[in-house]
Amino acid sequence: MDESADVSRRALLRGLAGATAASTAAGTAAAQEGEGGGEGGGGGGNQRAVFPSYVDGAAGGAYSDERGSSEVTVEVGAGSQSVAFAPTKLWVDPGTTVNFEWVSNGHNVLPNTQPEGAGWEGSGEALEDEGFTYSHTFETGGMYTYFCSPHEQLGMVGAIAVGGDVETETIETGSAGPQVPDVGKSVGVAAGFAMAATLGLSYLFLKYGGRDEPETGTA
Repeated sequence: MDESADVSRRALLRGLAGATAASTAAGTAAAQEGEGGGEGGGGGGNQRAVFPSYVDGAAGGAYSDERGSSEVTVEVGAGSQSVAFAPTKLWVDPGTTVNFEWVSNGHNVLPNTQPEGAGWEGSGEALEDEGFTYSHTFETGGMYTYFCSPHEQLGMVGAIAVGGDVETETIETGSAGPQVPDVGKSVGVAAGFAMAATLGLSYLFLKYGGRDEPETGTA
């Protein structure tokens, strides 16, 4: 076998090694990126508070588990129509301070239901405008629901679950059968890239690797 073919084979081996290294590096990076992460300040894994039907049709509808946070913010008058509380459904620990921050004009925060003895009065009947802030520390555990009086019929309602003594449900993570995590998908993409690179190099080797380079110059 001539020297040119041998050199081409060495080039192929170097290419295969490079593709394998790239696949391994991509898989490692993906695994690192997939570690940790959770919604809210505490997170309850796949456990979630069960909220009353009063907020089923709420504008916005966002949920946040903020257990573990001492202070959280709820935007008042959020959304494209400025008639939502964001987040709409909130889970916090007893003793957490909720800061209601007005992000549009003409709203209030009034209690609808609350645990016995909680004594939450809301921001009052007066309508406030963007920039106004009202804060309340929720000490009594249980479920609270509230609304904005001018916009309740438009879905401007919300709920706050306080503490662990509330009804909870287990959220399914997916359909039955083995699940492929995002990290696994990323590694699969990297492996596919490496395979494509390998096939491409093999093709080039088979097509050109065993041929002698054409001679130039005069005989």
